Amino acid sequence: MTRPLYCMAMVFLCLLSTAVQVRAAEAGSTPRAGVSLQTARQSSEAERLDVGLVIFDPGIPADASTHSKLGIFPEIRKSESKFMPVILRQVLLNSGAWGVVRVLPEPLDSSELLLTGTILQSDGLRLVLQIRVDDATGRRWLDKVYVDETSASDYPVAAGTGPYRDLYHQIANDLLSLKQQLGAKKLRDIREVGRLRYAASLSPEVFSGYVTRSDGGMYQLARLPADGDPMMDRVDRIRNQEYLFIDTIDEQYAKLYEEMAPTYNLWRQFGREQAIYRKGYEQRVSGRESRGRRGSFAAMEQTYDAYKWSKIHEQDLDELAVGFNNEVLPTEMKVSGKVFRLSGTLDSQYAEWREILRQIFVLETGLPPSA
Repeated sequence: MTRPLYCMAMVFLCLLSTAVQVRAAEAGSTPRAGVSLQTARQSSEAERLDVGLVIFDPGIPADASTHSKLGIFPEIRKSESKFMPVILRQVLLNSGAWGVVRVLPEPLDSSELLLTGTILQSDGLRLVLQIRVDDATGRRWLDKVYVDETSASDYPVAAGTGPYRDLYHQIANDLLSLKQQLGAKKLRDIREVGRLRYAASLSPEVFSGYVTRSDGGMYQLARLPADGDPMMDRVDRIRNQEYLFIDTIDEQYAKLYEEMAPTYNLWRQFGREQAIYRKGYEQRVSGRESRGRRGSFAAMEQTYDAYKWSKIHEQDLDELAVGFNNEVLPTEMKVSGKVFRLSGTLDSQYAEWREILRQIFVLETGLPPSA
């Protein structure tokens, strides 16, 4: 086999493999329309779990030569991986079922409820997400693929809405249903285990005995610290300072998404038209439509115009996406009477801030730093 033919064969196999993986993941997942968001009855503070939504895996194949044929624009997809959790965060808050909901730069294992996601497909026609949810005790709540498809009525997108709101509503409804199956004691235990796992990450010498881990990876309470324990009070203060940084970054994410949303929604609208046309074209070429789709010059001209405008918006959106991915503002944080200025990427800022907090904890307690 000549090299050009070999390369074409490898690209084809990669595309086929990706398509098969997406279709296999979607098995048993049917798009649902008109999903209303379910709201929770009023519950006590001890039963309102805090939720951490980790920045999604963008699902970008390593082979850059496949991106165009898969309809993946890396900078745009990276942006989607950041602001899709922002959208889901607002939906969860609107359900009234949870405590504080935060978008996390990286997984925080001590989170009371931790949600991770992977974007399997995202364009103006379909959104496919793989969602996994675990609580602080190690219990797996959810591992499911969610699929949503748009209709012509979803565009143009009205302010404050989105074409895939049914998908986000379904995720929130599933989580609420799973939460309601747990009793008040289990919910309180999840909160305590999360708090003590965070404490153990700061000082394993002091707190490792409060929580035990089974061979299956489940965490259980062994004992609780005394009320007013000064060491635990320090832990809570450090934890709240870490959350304060995350809340500051969440505000930046929300603002950047608001700026990007109008262009992004237009790009998705034209992307939907292209996807529909491409699907029809592939059917005609494969012979499934022997006579072809009836059309006219006006229809062809309309398709070309949609393509032309989508490329224009694609260029604008790509520029916005680069800004969304890179323009994280420097952050000023205050702790123990000192002001720290953090700069660089979001990941580096977060890592630097966590290290500062751990050093402060060590200095205040006199304990050796955790490994």
